[in-house]
Amino acid sequence: MVETAVDFEDELIQAMRDELEGAFSEETYDGLGDDADAERERRKSVMMSVLAASVRTQRLYFVIRSAIMSSISALIFFVAVLYLGTVNVVQAVFLGISLFAASLVLSRLLDKQIIALSKRIVNYLNRHKRASEFVLKKL
Repeated sequence: MVETAVDFEDELIQAMRDELEGAFSEETYDGLGDDADAERERRKSVMMSVLAASVRTQRLYFVIRSAIMSSISALIFFVAVLYLGTVNVVQAVFLGISLFAASLVLSRLLDKQIIALSKRIVNYLNRHKRASEFVLKKL
């Protein structure tokens, strides 16, 4: 069975569980009795484990991609401040808006590289459970 670090009481997992309950309750196992119920529960358990692992991975990818985008923005901001010397409030607002747009464009242009880097980081975090828990719980 798939080992997950996601709490089964999580709101997203709970919503998926409700949908899964509805789908399995619509299935009928005519004449199979207790064997059908046991099979349904086993399938439900396997599906929930897979869904929980999927949610965990999606959250890791989201956190990692956000960190990469913020790093891109910080690097561009650092270069802009070095070039300008000082930044007043109005410049900071326009710089912030343009940096957000630039980080979105760069993240789309470098999508393949960001995905490859994200996969490496997720694989690393899957091997180091404490680091993974820290990322999921604290970031």
